[in-house]
Amino acid sequence: MLRLLSASVICLGLMSGCATTQKLASKVNLGSSDTPLQQVLKARPDLRKNSATVEIRQYFNSAESPTAAQVKVTETGLKDDSVRSIRTTYSFKNVDGDWKKTGTQTEYQCMRSKNTKSFQKAKCS
Repeated sequence: MLRLLSASVICLGLMSGCATTQKLASKVNLGSSDTPLQQVLKARPDLRKNSATVEIRQYFNSAESPTAAQVKVTETGLKDDSVRSIRTTYSFKNVDGDWKKTGTQTEYQCMRSKNTKSFQKAKCS
């Protein structure tokens, strides 16, 4: 009888833990809109099909109740022989529980220039 009671308590504890995890997961989205990362992936379906190496990183301004976010997409191994990498930064702001895109910035890392290690706003020639 004690084993049955112990097993019941453990199962109940595990189920309530799942409910807590679901509550935490719903707080990340904060509203009905997609997360910044989801919005970028929807806007850029070419990232899934492109033969280049793609690195995607999502940043929030705080771990709890973030109000701003950035998604950085770096594409390397492009077919253009003058461009080593393209980095596009998407900025987002949380407005009333919905993530709204506030800006986009594209930078290029050139193969042939004085400084091939850093990114620049001007296109490569």
